[in-house]
Amino acid sequence: MTMEMPNTQALRNEAMFAGAVDPMTLRFKIVEYCKWSGELLGVRNGNIGLEEAIHTTAKMIERRQDSHFCLEPVGYIQ
Repeated sequence: MTMEMPNTQALRNEAMFAGAVDPMTLRFKIVEYCKWSGELLGVRNGNIGLEEAIHTTAKMIERRQDSHFCLEPVGYIQ
């Protein structure tokens, strides 16, 4: 099953319309949790941009269906 990549520009516009910080100026880490126990399984890519984080996470979701993934902001692009 191949997942369609989300439209990052639409996500950006939606976030900014809701009053959030422009997500394109943030850096993210990918946090993986066990879908069944909620246990933290790992933190990956501790400093990547939004588009790379979304694409990387989409690939991980396809491979690891027993996990939940969260993108957590870790800083701003200066």
